[in-house]
Amino acid sequence: MKRLSALVFFILLFNLHSANAVDVLPEPFFKYLGSKYLANPGVILIDGSSNEIVYESGSDKPRTPASVLKVISASAMALTLDSTTVFKTALYKTEKKGVFVIWGENDPWITSNAKYRDANKRAYMPALIKAAFASDKSLKKITLVYKGVNNSDILYAKRALNRRSSVAYKPLSKTVEIESLITEKIAEVSSPPLQKMIRFALLYSDNVLSQRITMLATGLNGYPLNRTGLNEMINAKISGIGVDTTGMKLVDGSGLGGENRVSAKTVSQLLLKIKTEPKLKVIYDSLPISGESGTLIGRYHSTAPQAVGLVRAKTGSTRHTVSLAGFATSGEKEYVFVVIADGVGRTRRLQDAARSAIDRMLGTITKPPVIGITPPVPETNPFTTTP
Repeated sequence: MKRLSALVFFILLFNLHSANAVDVLPEPFFKYLGSKYLANPGVILIDGSSNEIVYESGSDKPRTPASVLKVISASAMALTLDSTTVFKTALYKTEKKGVFVIWGENDPWITSNAKYRDANKRAYMPALIKAAFASDKSLKKITLVYKGVNNSDILYAKRALNRRSSVAYKPLSKTVEIESLITEKIAEVSSPPLQKMIRFALLYSDNVLSQRITMLATGLNGYPLNRTGLNEMINAKISGIGVDTTGMKLVDGSGLGGENRVSAKTVSQLLLKIKTEPKLKVIYDSLPISGESGTLIGRYHSTAPQAVGLVRAKTGSTRHTVSLAGFATSGEKEYVFVVIADGVGRTRRLQDAARSAIDRMLGTITKPPVIGITPPVPETNPFTTTP
């Protein structure tokens, strides 16, 4: 009788919409979901084989998603360009001695930070500038005209070269045809394929790379390079594949902004599309795996060891939000789940407690795959990263 009363309590408390959910979900699932540390999160759980909503609570409310947003912004880019796309940046001579042109394709991977260059084999902007001096040993001062590169990369290149006054930097005027300036190509650097950049951004929750990828997609789709353009581009791309984006309002592509809003239901619909839309396969393949890779490598071992290797999901954490969204293997099933807890305390202790509750909750429904069902496999990481 006590067991029945407890079940009824949890049903009323969490606004259970599926009549069969109590038969499917174990009682501990509701226990962890009811943790005070989660503070009434937006939650949705879907049977991936039937698309049936097994459980939902507060899933329609737009919330601050933190880095779960990266699934949305990365999907917008994956829908914009082929995943094998490579971006090049080159240095050219001009007819005027000491004047060079850096012409790029807005490579989001290039950096002027030597640490990132060494750790992740990124193309290095200062190397192009040094190549200009190397091309003519008599040069003491040079002028670099640039187009198709990020202004911040030029700024940090100055710093990397010790702010040497021997280099003058000038953005190319929009009225000037770059082809009319350049003569000989001196040096060139390339990015890895787009799919590897998306993988890195999702696996390690790289904020700068995610923002750059998003702004690149914004421009390529013809939208203005500002918050309004970014928001309109992502809404158009995501709704264009049949995802309901009601209430979605975005201000960046990383999830750092406290003004970002998206519902758990919108994220869940996109996750379902990720499994069926060929262009979005890269998103599924790039998500961290519980206890094994990326931002989930340190989780589940102590909280829900039975779920290690069985959850593939994007993490999120910023100020008052702890979130997790992805896929959980449960025997012959694969659940799609989204948890956005946007009322969590700001301290590390409170946020860790919220993460623990989410991990334990998912641990109650994960099961090893049955024979013939392929479980998630750790991603082969082509990069290294610093802690």
